[in-house]
Amino acid sequence: MNLWEIIRWPFGQFLRLCFELTGSYAIALLLFAVAVKVLLIPFGIKQQKNQISSAKLRPKILAIEKKYAGRTDQKTLQKKQQEIMELQQNEGFSPLSGCMPLLIQMPVIVILYDVIRQPLIYLCNFTKLQLEHVRAAVAFDGSDQYQIFKLAKEKLLAPTADGTVTEEMIDTIQSTDLTLFNFLDLTETPGGIFGNGLHWLFVFIPILVFAASFLSMKISRKFMANPTADVATADMQKSNMIMDIVMPGMSLYFAFIMPAALGIYWIYQSLLGMLQQFILSRTMPLPTYTPEEIRAMQKAEKERQDAARAAAKQRRAQYLLDEEDDEEVEIPVIRSKFDNDDEEDDAPPSPKKKK
Repeated sequence: MNLWEIIRWPFGQFLRLCFELTGSYAIALLLFAVAVKVLLIPFGIKQQKNQISSAKLRPKILAIEKKYAGRTDQKTLQKKQQEIMELQQNEGFSPLSGCMPLLIQMPVIVILYDVIRQPLIYLCNFTKLQLEHVRAAVAFDGSDQYQIFKLAKEKLLAPTADGTVTEEMIDTIQSTDLTLFNFLDLTETPGGIFGNGLHWLFVFIPILVFAASFLSMKISRKFMANPTADVATADMQKSNMIMDIVMPGMSLYFAFIMPAALGIYWIYQSLLGMLQQFILSRTMPLPTYTPEEIRAMQKAEKERQDAARAAAKQRRAQYLLDEEDDEEVEIPVIRSKFDNDDEEDDAPPSPKKKK
């Protein structure tokens, strides 16, 4: 067992436990999605705190942007960016901190999809060798475990002659129900309705995936919007519109070409994500400011910047003053009583030392 399999093992065991407790793959996927969302709550809280910090800084950043408004030369833009970065550092805010929770979640999501796509390993608890025996018995060349499971359920009704597929393995496969409430087979690919004569209700799974993803992005943007930010520009609105279509569109496409079980899981994740964002926005709301408060904050920020510039100017003046070298100080020669008068005459002139 390699490291990746060791990491996946507890997730797979939990999914199998949910399946054994409920007897329904659809409900097991729901419990699994809830557990994963609870596991990732600390990252959601971290992201919400980052949004709160960003909202608190926004009025001060607007003051800096207002100071350099209308100036687009490279030197001015660099100076503006430097002031914004200094402000963020002074306030202990890092723009990259909002990305970290998302980056940390990515490996977890990959692990979850690996677990869900391997029902024979994690639901039937087969070893890799047993999986290979089942795959050989149904004469399937691919690695899609949903397809192997489907063929095994249809064809493997008795142990194989060589004994590689036992009666116990067959009973496990036949007793494992991967349907949506005994109605839709979640091992099927919704795209098969166009060629394999699947039930027309399969088409609703990708559509629901698209709708849930679309709503999740809309609600997330609404609850995480900075209340002190300016109205979005035309370019930003266009970019948001493209993202609102492209990302759900990709989910729609993958939901058509992958087993329906993954589509069901994506729907659960989107719905739970909206619920989590709603709860966080109520328990940890973003700060809002009146126009008077924003102007006061901008005034205070301008005064801070003026004070910083005055202090820097004073330090510069003091530095130049210390560099002045207008006076010379003569260092007297210390002579001993044993020195001769001749030596005194021949003695070099006393060195002089600068202040």
